[in-house]
Amino acid sequence: MASRPAESRFRIVLRNRQYRWFLASANVANTGYAVYAISIVWLAYGVSHNFLIVGAVLFLEYAAYTCTFLFAPLVDRVANQRTIFLASYPVQAVAAGVLGWGVWDHFLSAPLLFAVVAGLAILWDMTWAAMNAAPGVLLSPDEQFAASGVSGTIGGALSILGFVTGGALIVFVGAAGGMFLYAGLLLLATALSLPMRIHPPRSSEASFGESFREGWRLVIGGTGRPLLQLAVVDAINGFLTAAPPILVTLIAAVAYHGAPAAYGVLFTSEVVGGVVAGLALGQWNPRRHVGVLLPIALLATGGAVALAVAVPSDLVLGGLAWFTVGFVSAVYVDAKYAFYRGAVAPERIARLVSNMYLFSGTAAAIGALVLSGIANGGSIVLLGLPIAAAFGAAGALGWALPGVRRMAY
Repeated sequence: MASRPAESRFRIVLRNRQYRWFLASANVANTGYAVYAISIVWLAYGVSHNFLIVGAVLFLEYAAYTCTFLFAPLVDRVANQRTIFLASYPVQAVAAGVLGWGVWDHFLSAPLLFAVVAGLAILWDMTWAAMNAAPGVLLSPDEQFAASGVSGTIGGALSILGFVTGGALIVFVGAAGGMFLYAGLLLLATALSLPMRIHPPRSSEASFGESFREGWRLVIGGTGRPLLQLAVVDAINGFLTAAPPILVTLIAAVAYHGAPAAYGVLFTSEVVGGVVAGLALGQWNPRRHVGVLLPIALLATGGAVALAVAVPSDLVLGGLAWFTVGFVSAVYVDAKYAFYRGAVAPERIARLVSNMYLFSGTAAAIGALVLSGIANGGSIVLLGLPIAAAFGAAGALGWALPGVRRMAY
């Protein structure tokens, strides 16, 4: 049977009422997270003027995110995944408000910053797992790339608004403004979650322990064990997760003498590139070519980072370079998650996604410390060129591994 045209897939996805409620709630929360993401790095740098503190904040985030695999079996087994959002969003709003008030009233110390960031990250674990599982529960495998395109376009546009707003708040109000806005958006996301009904199929596993073990069987099983091969590539890519925010912050600090506006422009350019990539993949729906896209995207990311390092003081060319970084890195991420959602049963998606993230998340936590230590030396080239080479190495490895290269669903 011929696949539906891309436009038809988009319309079918948007006719799903429950998916529309999910999109509304998740995109408001993710818009808030965009404000948080652009604010927290600059906040940490502003509090300390030390990249090691920035790296420690990112380390805590990524280390906490790796714990998602412990919660994911619960997400797959909960009767209505709406419960996850209603339980976590309000508490995250309070935590974000504490950060904002701490900066505003000048009592935010590094230990308090670390504690609140770790708490926010742990709370985000459950919501992140549920967000990744919901499209697989609500939509068919053939609609996953279209869903990524729809959510990437709508959510990406809102994320751009979040990054632009967060950047403007940094310039005119300070990072505290972004934290207060994040808290408000989380409360709005809570209200939008109330009508949702996301019921995963009843799990066949009798206990939490069996659900946990089945999640890991998904990763280590299969002919040629392609997911284990992907985990190796993803660990290298994960080590570089903190590279864009740290490198953008370093460029803004060194090439633009700490100008918040330059930081906002470069950071937002990367996000815009990711939005465009999501729309392009949604139109194309390359479900049969996932394994080819993954290594090519990593190789292209390396080239784009090298370009960004070559033109650090030109804001126009730098913006274009970071747009390209965002585009090609989003191709890798979107293709990977579309594969996860389309290749396994809906009641197992949260476990698969979270278990796979353990590999990249652990590497990301380590990478945040290593890369921030290099950034503390103040050299854009010394940080940027090894990052570009590492992305290229990850892409070459992905192409060399047949289990990755042949991935499709």
